[in-house]
Amino acid sequence: MADTRINPTGPKSGDTANARNDLAMPGIVPTSDEELRDFYAGNTEYRSRFKDRQLLTNAFLEGYHESLFYYKSFYDDLEQFGNPETCTEVFYFIPGFNGTPGQVRFGLPSLTKRYGKDIFLKSLYLEEFSSKRPTWMKYSGRHLQMRRQKIIQDLEQMSARFPRIRIIASSTGFYDFLAVHAQVKRSGCEHILYWISCAPDQISPPFTEKMFYALNGFTYEGNKWYAYPNQQILKLFNPECSTHKQWRYQSQRKIFFKNDLESRFSCFGLLWDYTSWDCISKMLQDNLDTYRQDGQPIELETHVMAATKDGFWDDSSPENIQQTLDKYIVNKRVIYREMSHLWVVTPENVTDLITG
Repeated sequence: MADTRINPTGPKSGDTANARNDLAMPGIVPTSDEELRDFYAGNTEYRSRFKDRQLLTNAFLEGYHESLFYYKSFYDDLEQFGNPETCTEVFYFIPGFNGTPGQVRFGLPSLTKRYGKDIFLKSLYLEEFSSKRPTWMKYSGRHLQMRRQKIIQDLEQMSARFPRIRIIASSTGFYDFLAVHAQVKRSGCEHILYWISCAPDQISPPFTEKMFYALNGFTYEGNKWYAYPNQQILKLFNPECSTHKQWRYQSQRKIFFKNDLESRFSCFGLLWDYTSWDCISKMLQDNLDTYRQDGQPIELETHVMAATKDGFWDDSSPENIQQTLDKYIVNKRVIYREMSHLWVVTPENVTDLITG
């Protein structure tokens, strides 16, 4: 069967030497799940990078590393979907912080409902950002630069081939695109931008950071990391701590589970996720510094889905979100929904976003 991927023989994300250096692995580059398991469990150089370990750090790290090999519903590295030879609509997906290419498949019911079955969908993907790689290994300055260059490369190759590309940016993925949008040569191709779960351009750590860091935290290459729990009752403190959503739309009923869409691991009977406000802040700043070198706001037709109960914004009021959007986007339509950051991506909301 012919390989129909965009540029299937094009440049890879890094050569063997770079991969070995990134993984701090003397002698071999792990490829299989078993090799990766052995690396995370026993590689001395890798494990020496975890500084300031707390009371339960080792137990949490063990649970997290095992979760990298769970069965995945959407949180995976499947980077293309559909046939580029027969498609009538083309999409390019840019995931947000610690997101994966496969997450966009959660939106397939909306995409196919609106545009039919003949769609082609490609996601931003680099091996350095694989779902089987720990989050703290992904976000070095060199990796961020590679990520931006891959966006340019993908969009220029696709623009030379297709008349129109619908770009879907999730959460902080928008700022990756913002940083390089002016550098993309469109070759006469029409670009339309959709920003779902729009994220702030600066963040503040929550009041719980010190508490959870003291329980399970560590520092990795200068950034503080800790795991926070997901439990429905914790929504009282932050709407992003839910484990699932009971979705209702007209006569339809369904339960969506967060661990199908995002990285989660089990420890002490709860689901947890690692985060680093240090790392996220540096990532945002790196993208904004790159954007300011050019300083051109986005003039593409842009559609934004914003959540007014978004736990990642200090102030998620429509007025404050609008002020942030006005800094970076000229031609925009904004839809506000009284929902949390993740659960604003329900099927009817995605359909509303892409229909405008």
